[in-house]
Amino acid sequence: MNVHQRLKNSAHVNLNIPAKASVFFTISNLISKAAAFLLTPLFTRLFTPEEYGEYSLFGSYLGILIVIVSLELCGGVIMRAFQKNKELKNLTLLSAIILCLPLSFPAALALFLLKNVLGEGLEFSYAYPLLAISLSSLTVINLYVSKCKFLYKWIPYLIIGMMQSVAAPLLSIIFLRLTPTKSVDHVSLKIATVTLVLLSVASFLFAVTLKGALEEIRKNSMGKRQTAAYMREILKFMLKLSLPLLPYYFSVMFISQTDKIVISEVFGKRILGGYSVAYSAGIALTAVTGGLMSSLSPWLMRRARSSDFDKIREILNTVTTITTIVIVIFLCVAPELFKFLAPEEYQFALPITFISALMPIPLSLAQCASGISIAKEKVFGVLISGIIPMAAVFSLNLAFSQMEKIHIPAVVTLFGYLSLMSLGIINTRLKTGEFIINVNKTLQKILFLMIFSAFLYSIRDMLVMRLLTASSFALLLLYMLKSSLSLLKEPRE
Repeated sequence: MNVHQRLKNSAHVNLNIPAKASVFFTISNLISKAAAFLLTPLFTRLFTPEEYGEYSLFGSYLGILIVIVSLELCGGVIMRAFQKNKELKNLTLLSAIILCLPLSFPAALALFLLKNVLGEGLEFSYAYPLLAISLSSLTVINLYVSKCKFLYKWIPYLIIGMMQSVAAPLLSIIFLRLTPTKSVDHVSLKIATVTLVLLSVASFLFAVTLKGALEEIRKNSMGKRQTAAYMREILKFMLKLSLPLLPYYFSVMFISQTDKIVISEVFGKRILGGYSVAYSAGIALTAVTGGLMSSLSPWLMRRARSSDFDKIREILNTVTTITTIVIVIFLCVAPELFKFLAPEEYQFALPITFISALMPIPLSLAQCASGISIAKEKVFGVLISGIIPMAAVFSLNLAFSQMEKIHIPAVVTLFGYLSLMSLGIINTRLKTGEFIINVNKTLQKILFLMIFSAFLYSIRDMLVMRLLTASSFALLLLYMLKSSLSLLKEPRE
């Protein structure tokens, strides 16, 4: 074999590493999310709706506070930092962990003090210490997972995901079945078990990161002063990107969780339990978009840096088309699926599933738009595109909360995601001069899904009609997919 042929083969292999890893990242994400989804029926039969509502409220507070504690370094920001100095990835990661960890306990304490002032919040035993430990553990895990994605290391990504979404819940189910407890203690036991698993995983990942950082320091012959100087510089670089983005990511999390807080305050935790199961059933479809976007994020950022927006549009069109087909299939069997997920006392919340199933596409495109802005290091517009939808969602929830209609918070959340997507895409257009999606095609898909979802809900008691309707749309959807699949003819992409 001549030199030219060897170089060609080597380049082919290197180019296919991201492609293969993207497939495995997506599959890993689907496995983790599907396993967690299939465990839901066990919890809905072990928990009363009130207990499930309490558990869901813990998740909402955790989701909001993790944005503050992690300073949202674990997304596009740390990816950009890894790109900046590929020889010191572990030291970069260690710097981010050391910066974020001290924020966990003050965040949990602030929420505890707020509860004492407002009289509302988490009620189960040891709620706020468990919240602080979960925040610390998730920060380390999320940052480490970002390194896995950057390096296309899908095996550790899969293992970590399975520990979080499968091993921890299964262990808690075993404890719940074996331990006789009072009502509120079910929630304490479940969350304490999951927190212990998260803490164990995070401790191991921190030790691995520390070892890798020390090896990099020795390899690069860095003294204490050089190491400290590098850590200061890389943190300064990351904070320069993350601090302007922090309100944006807080806005996204606020939009995603405020509906549950409103439900808890207006209707109580029993209704929140049913709402949370139904919402989770629909939003579980982010396993498709989330997996694809997670695997594509390094590629998208590199394409954005080189301003190859034609290829970005083609890929995102493929993602939205595939997701549209998956959502249509899901909606056709949503009532039967919800009966499998939860017993009769949860069934009042079925309408929420039909609403939350529409959210994955706008949410993933909003995240993509913010990632491209980070890649271009033009983040101020992202801040505006997050704050406006957050203010709108807050105002709408405040205005409609007295109507006491369970579906209104879900509709407001969907509106928030659509606003995030629209403003994010407009912002990238202003900053780069290009649209990251085919606007007409994407809006047509979203409008189609809204009409389709409303129609299927109206015939929810007629399984045969729903299946016939799905069949009639199958040819149209397959035609939409046909043009998208043409991209698969280019193996390197």
